[in-house]
Amino acid sequence: MFPKQMNEMKIFTPTHWRMAMAFLLFGFIMPISAKEPAPTTSLRMDDILKMAWDNQVSLQTLKLQLKTTNYEWEKANGAYAWTAEAKGTAKNTTNFNLPQYAIQGTRITDNSLQAGINKKFNTGTSLGIAVIDNRFETNAGKTQSSSGFSSFAQPSYHFATVGINISQDLLKNFFGYQDRLKLASARRSSSIQRLNTLDSLSKSLVNSLIEFWNLSLAEEVLETNTSLLGNAKLIRDIYSKKANFGFDTTGDIHQWNSIVLSATSAVKNSELERNRNRRDLLTSLGKEPDGNFSFLPILNEEKLEVTSNYEEEVLSALEKRYDVRASLLQLKNSEDNLKAADNGLLPKFSVGGTYNFKNYDQQFPQDFYGILGGRFNQNTAEFKLEYPLGNEIAEAEYKKAESEKRQAQLEWTETQNKVRADLLSKRENLTVSYELFLEAKKNKQESKLFYDKALSAFRNGRGTSLVLKNAMDAYVRSQSNHSQSLITYNIAIVQYEISKGTFFEKYSLDPEQLSLLNTEENQ
Repeated sequence: MFPKQMNEMKIFTPTHWRMAMAFLLFGFIMPISAKEPAPTTSLRMDDILKMAWDNQVSLQTLKLQLKTTNYEWEKANGAYAWTAEAKGTAKNTTNFNLPQYAIQGTRITDNSLQAGINKKFNTGTSLGIAVIDNRFETNAGKTQSSSGFSSFAQPSYHFATVGINISQDLLKNFFGYQDRLKLASARRSSSIQRLNTLDSLSKSLVNSLIEFWNLSLAEEVLETNTSLLGNAKLIRDIYSKKANFGFDTTGDIHQWNSIVLSATSAVKNSELERNRNRRDLLTSLGKEPDGNFSFLPILNEEKLEVTSNYEEEVLSALEKRYDVRASLLQLKNSEDNLKAADNGLLPKFSVGGTYNFKNYDQQFPQDFYGILGGRFNQNTAEFKLEYPLGNEIAEAEYKKAESEKRQAQLEWTETQNKVRADLLSKRENLTVSYELFLEAKKNKQESKLFYDKALSAFRNGRGTSLVLKNAMDAYVRSQSNHSQSLITYNIAIVQYEISKGTFFEKYSLDPEQLSLLNTEENQ
């Protein structure tokens, strides 16, 4: 066996060796290196945010929701608006032709028109003003059968009334105590909904950033895998030439055939992933999913220092974060709801009165002339006391409000602790992610040096294919890790700003201008 191999090796003359080396050198005229992605549209982080802010469908939906967050407040406040009313009645009566109707009349016309305005104030006061015209006509004393009562005969008259009605709640809802509590609660409920929507907006914007960056990363992975495939094919072709001359005694050609197949699969998968990310992004931006969109993100590589005064940062976050402000408003609502439920245990007691100015004339509107002089009037005064026996509903509402207040207190304490924990985590994440980015950057540089030296050694015939393959793999992985670590660091920056409640402020976005509600959260 061995002599045969030695005999076969002898057929290669120095001329053959020189020809083989010429093929090898020709194969390396084109450099083996990873291709850089071709720059397209350069977008900074604030550019991406503004693009998403103006175009992303989910953000447009949230902005529309933001404009309607004052619904609870408007609904509650609408109960105190002035109400206008008008009504009319027409009544014609034909009585029996009997003696008892001689004075009253057998044919009576009684028509009335009424208009008025009413208003309920948040002081527990109700006010109503009504203007009434009543036309009354009867045939009493005008017929032959009632001729003996001719003195009762009268022409058609218009009777005018201007009435003022007022009532005031006492004890329960004392001078509007409950009304004002409910109004303040409705105002805070609208603010809570607005703050929750703003919190969703900030998180949706972060997701938009990640979608943009994922597309950029997918583009870079595709470029890297394409470069890797090209390099693998080049080296495979070199070994194929070596095999043709009988130099590939170790069967390296088969290993590189396998590497080319794996690299081809990686290119197809990365292209599929890139296309999927692109379609998802275009769809989220409200554009056609088959459109072409590519960009080059400009990511922050500078170190962002966290503030040294952690407690001051916590206080700022408790003041600015939307979720914290919403939790505090919920606590205040629970306190007011308990006060209202406690007041609801009292009896409902109200006092009121009506003052009616009256006048009459045969013509309209002459019947209203001089009516406010007080010549004719009608006055009433009343009080009303209501108290359900047992009052189980009020007691159940009180117990519920008491429980909800305790829950809100626990949630408020938990929210404050969550803010502290979240801020600590985001500060730590920011520091560590930057350190990992620096390590990935250094690793990329070292891998590039390793790859360049392995390539140089392979060109000079001193390196092995295994070393070159390992160098290529390491360099490709380092490129991917570098890109991913840079994106992770930029995400950490955004998350740190959100944890402090300064996200919109930092990137010059003002979503609160979309809210039509002029809230007073501290009420």
